[in-house]
Amino acid sequence: MTLVRSLLRSTLFVTLLLATCIDGQVRKLFFGLRPGPAGAVWVHRWCRRIVRAMGIACTVEGPLPVITPNGLAVVSNHLSYLDILVYSAVAPCVMVAKSEIRGWPLLGWITAQAGTVYVQRADVKGGQTQTHAQVNAAMRDAYRSGLPVLFFPEGTTTDGSEVLPFRRGLYHSVLADDVPMNAAALSYVLDDPNPDATVANDVCFWGDMVFAPHLFRCLGLRGLRVNIRFDPTRVRGDDRFALAINCRRQTIELYARLQSHQETEPIPCALENKSIAAA
Repeated sequence: MTLVRSLLRSTLFVTLLLATCIDGQVRKLFFGLRPGPAGAVWVHRWCRRIVRAMGIACTVEGPLPVITPNGLAVVSNHLSYLDILVYSAVAPCVMVAKSEIRGWPLLGWITAQAGTVYVQRADVKGGQTQTHAQVNAAMRDAYRSGLPVLFFPEGTTTDGSEVLPFRRGLYHSVLADDVPMNAAALSYVLDDPNPDATVANDVCFWGDMVFAPHLFRCLGLRGLRVNIRFDPTRVRGDDRFALAINCRRQTIELYARLQSHQETEPIPCALENKSIAAA
């Protein structure tokens, strides 16, 4: 049954990605869809369908952070490529992602329509990375979009056993533009029995794991659920070092609460915060 489930969901997943791209191209040609706020809302609607088709149940705890005139930054732990899909399914947002994602078939084009900021950490051929000025300019435009900007300061995915130290690079633009910041955390759970499957190896995507086989296994899982928790308390810090430390501290606390199941009444996935939906 697991193999059949993987095959059926894989077919549906690819079909939905193709349908998303076709719909996007039609909207670009005839309705002027452009990367940015409108594109992010469009991606959000399709991600809701994709996440549901993948068999992922989703709950959100805590109110979605309110966007200010200066924008909004949200930081989170990072466990899998699924994180981008589930956060996009919760609400329209701008992601900060590694530049390699831009070249992924189908998914790369879809993420670009939401105005994703692609950060080039190192050139494959050993060339120069993006300058701080280029990254800061891209981040500034993202904050001005009227949507929350979500990034994963760990800089990589993990198996969920810990929250890695947060990198400080992207905090410069937060401080320079006086952008308010909130922390979030997500955790995956298998509610139903799945013989020989674990969240760490079959949901989290880390180390030297290969994308296609991992996705195929993940799509065969039963009872996969993601819990996301937002902290309404703004993160404070006088400099990048303090801000990174405080963001990580709040994220660790949120993640620990999710792991220990100390949860409030969940809010259904994709419940739109009015301040975001109106953007």
